[in-house]
Amino acid sequence: MISGAMRGQGEGDALAKHLLKPENDEVIILQPRGLGSGDLIGQVRELVTLSLGGRTDRPVYHVHADPDPAIVDNDAARARFWALFEAEFNLASQPYCGAVHVKHGRRHEHRVYSLVRPSGAVVDTAWDFLRRERCGRIVEYEFGMPSPTPSKHSRAIVAALREQGRGDVADWMEASGTTEAARPVARLSPQERLIETRTGVSLDDLRAAALAAWQASETGEGFLAALKASGLDLRQGRSGPVVVDRTGTAHLATRLIGAAARRADGTRIPAAAVRERLAGLALQNHGDGHGQDRRAHDRGASAAAPGGGSSHGAGAGRDASRAVPDRDAGGTDADGGRHGGRSVEHALDRLVARPAAARIRGRLRLLSPGRNRQLADALDAVRGRRWIAVPGMTDMWGLPIGERPRLG
Repeated sequence: MISGAMRGQGEGDALAKHLLKPENDEVIILQPRGLGSGDLIGQVRELVTLSLGGRTDRPVYHVHADPDPAIVDNDAARARFWALFEAEFNLASQPYCGAVHVKHGRRHEHRVYSLVRPSGAVVDTAWDFLRRERCGRIVEYEFGMPSPTPSKHSRAIVAALREQGRGDVADWMEASGTTEAARPVARLSPQERLIETRTGVSLDDLRAAALAAWQASETGEGFLAALKASGLDLRQGRSGPVVVDRTGTAHLATRLIGAAARRADGTRIPAAAVRERLAGLALQNHGDGHGQDRRAHDRGASAAAPGGGSSHGAGAGRDASRAVPDRDAGGTDADGGRHGGRSVEHALDRLVARPAAARIRGRLRLLSPGRNRQLADALDAVRGRRWIAVPGMTDMWGLPIGERPRLG
């Protein structure tokens, strides 16, 4: 039983359209709970509206469950999973909607829950991956699978199952050897997968190039030169040096090299070793250059650049006409702070680069009726008062504290 989940704002119709995507052989809309809209798009909109009063900016919980093909009764397995899942997260009374996807004869189910309770409290989803996997192991055991799905949390799941009185499932997992097996490591994290899709840069190729540059050098200067020969660059990011690919996306050097080594021969290069070699380098801050470091990656221009990489990656001459505004949110370790010499121009560039819908929402907030008027009235009221300093009384910054004199 494989499951996945993601929290979000749920605004717009992208989530509903994802659940209705036509690439499936069949899409079966679920009977919603606590919602009155007749179609899935309306149901998601209604669910988001119901969640507006919650004390969270991510009130929507999108979960999917995909039973293993070895389970004969797919429908019953999904029903059992959702019963365990709702009991685990205390979601039995929360509104939800969703759909069942049928593809190549297999069925998996998507549900979208509201995490905001009528009181405004928010459902606790801490450690949700481990908790969902525990539900999945119970389903696999009860529906006769010969062995559990491998998981890096197997030992923790076994301990939790014994605490919950499910020693039968824990014994089954231990007997399969899953708690002794090497912990599986995903090739990409969800964030890395999204970045790879957006940029078109293979993270495996990037890791291999970074590891080759590391192994071909013995000093920080040599590592930087080897990276530039491969069309890459090295900059200073928020959490340390970052390797910058041809699209301007930053990848933390310690993580990139360590993961590459582990996948190559099973031995990880310690982050401390990477930091020690690069300690003496004077690196430019990632994001400096008024947005010129991140330009729309033209495939033709990248192929024509020396070494097969873009002129950006190799640090060659800048073509200001092709520069795009700085997009720090796209990188894994972009330098998004205000330090490093960043100025008002950078902030303006980022505002211009925001999606049109985001700019419109910001403008409407500023122009909302009464908002600016209330601020102006409050400021005028303060300015219009006469204040007298009280001797010996200061605020936390040492400035005199005054009081308004009483009239009459």
